Amino acid sequence: MEDVLEPLGRFILRILKWIVVDAIIDFVITGTGHVVLKLLTFGKYPRAGRDEGRTFAVGFVSLAIVLVCLALIA
Repeated sequence: MEDVLEPLGRFILRILKWIVVDAIIDFVITGTGHVVLKLLTFGKYPRAGRDEGRTFAVGFVSLAIVLVCLALIA
């Protein structure tokens, strides 16, 4: 019975992991990029539906800069 349920459990855990990682990317990185772009451009960018790639890139770079700064402090 274990041999049947183990692959099913792994499959369910992989799906849950994919959902959690996707949520982290969507909320944290894209949200950070959106806020940073709004602050740097005084509310002009990002435009709805047009600058999603830039929003993700700015969010990723800003989080990388924060992590590097934290590493330099520690």
